[in-house]
Amino acid sequence: MRVARVFRRSRHLAGVAMLFMALAVRAADLPRLADESPWVAAEHGGVALPSQELTARLVYQLLLGEIAAQRDNFGVAVKTYLDLARSTHDPRVARRATEVALYAHDPKAAREALGLWLEAEPHSAEAREALAALLLSQGKLLDVEEVLAQLLAANKTDVGSDFRNLSVIFTEHPDHEAVLKMAERLAEPYPQVPEAHYLVGSSAFLAGKNEQALEEARTASRLRPGWEASALLEGRVLQEQDSGQARAFYLDFLKTYPHARDMRLLFARYLVELRDYPAAREQFATLMGEAPNNPDLTLAVALLTMQLKDYAGAEPLFLKALDQGYRDPDVIRFYLGQVYEEQKLWDKAALWFGKVEAGEQLTAARIRVAMMWAHQNQLQKGLELLHAVPAPTQEQQEQKVLAEEQMRREAGDYQGAFDALTEALRHTPNSPDLLYERAIVADKLNRMDILEQDLRQVIALRPQYAHAYNALGYSLADRSLRLDEALGLIQKALTLAPNDPFILDSLGWVQFRMGHIPESIATLKSAYALQDDPEIAAHLGEALWVSGDQAAARQTWESSLKANPDNEALVSVLHRFVH
Repeated sequence: MRVARVFRRSRHLAGVAMLFMALAVRAADLPRLADESPWVAAEHGGVALPSQELTARLVYQLLLGEIAAQRDNFGVAVKTYLDLARSTHDPRVARRATEVALYAHDPKAAREALGLWLEAEPHSAEAREALAALLLSQGKLLDVEEVLAQLLAANKTDVGSDFRNLSVIFTEHPDHEAVLKMAERLAEPYPQVPEAHYLVGSSAFLAGKNEQALEEARTASRLRPGWEASALLEGRVLQEQDSGQARAFYLDFLKTYPHARDMRLLFARYLVELRDYPAAREQFATLMGEAPNNPDLTLAVALLTMQLKDYAGAEPLFLKALDQGYRDPDVIRFYLGQVYEEQKLWDKAALWFGKVEAGEQLTAARIRVAMMWAHQNQLQKGLELLHAVPAPTQEQQEQKVLAEEQMRREAGDYQGAFDALTEALRHTPNSPDLLYERAIVADKLNRMDILEQDLRQVIALRPQYAHAYNALGYSLADRSLRLDEALGLIQKALTLAPNDPFILDSLGWVQFRMGHIPESIATLKSAYALQDDPEIAAHLGEALWVSGDQAAARQTWESSLKANPDNEALVSVLHRFVH
């Protein structure tokens, strides 16, 4: 089934060969042929093509239709090709008219062109496939089922390919329940065709029927061992059900089929979702070994290496991706600037940020340079550079305000940060990002009224924003205020972002404030295992200390302090309990 190609045809039609150039007519011959030669009847898919005169008028219409399509003037292109299809009764013209009408999102014209195509070529499987896809896109499931059943029955050589293409088309239909029922009926006569089971399984997955999807995927895999499509479906279902089972399944499959590239790529991305960056880097590195000249894979490994704070290992990988011709070199230049910035190698960082030439990274790179001056205790110079950065869009203006807030906050100028955000909020009072950041600064100024007001407004604007619930819950817990309400807010955040280490840290902290020390220690250990963060270490150490395990508390604090010697939370807790 080839209809998927019709619906995914490149927007740029200039590269499509003109339909009648299949007659092997050179452009220089057109005037002579138009005047002298008949358009001789030929065979096309077993159908005799009509014999017509290749007149100058006909050539003109063909060229007009193609040029109009190439210039995105689809109104003219559709009308021209439909007129040609009506007058020539040629299936090639009708097919081209169908393609142009589909791309122009003109279903009425597409239906007429398809009718002309089928009239001229009544046994064309491709025309019937296109008709089925068009009917399906219009929600006419009852009309399309009979056509599809006939197409499947007529394919005596490779019905599996038809089922594979159907699985692509079916994903685009919004009524997943109806599509699933139709997939089940279409697949019923083909119990030994793995692609039929895959069609039902993928449709079931979209309809939220995970158990059925899993059963069909496994049946397809039994019928065709090692088939990546069915294995990918099984993996996606298991990801939603049980991360442990999903991981075991991926590892087992890749052990048996180590060159299953798509499977390894899905597994690597899943590990990133789980924040298991070392394991994800290992999988991406394996992929990179099989495709050493792929800049996308090189960049993926570089980013994971940087995430693991292995800056010495990340730098050559970024440079390699740059040498391999990554499609957006400014992205890599920006990341290289970050690599050096994280190491406080300011001159090298500024050099790479300065090499960013255009695109989304340009404003961000200039802002990073300004912020680096603030990191070097030259806040005023940093602010001067920041204020000089052009920001033509609202988003870029907000980026500048947020950068100023961060620069002032890190310099201890909390009031200045608060004032900058307040001024910006006068112009955009419903900006969730500005409100959230002002709440964070208000916390430093002990302005609980502003903090709660802003975070509740953020929650109203973004009801699914987990960190707003978390920030409010943590702020209440840290002050031992309304602990039951704080617990509810943090639990809500956790339902929106399960396994987020910082939300788990808040949960452990409110448990600690409520006097549930054993539960607090268990939760904080889980958070610390997910993210080696100094503030989580400070909370975990305090809970351990209060529980009586002072040796473990000291070890936790001292270990984190080595990597974060200036962290305010760690220094404060050590001062309270140790010194």
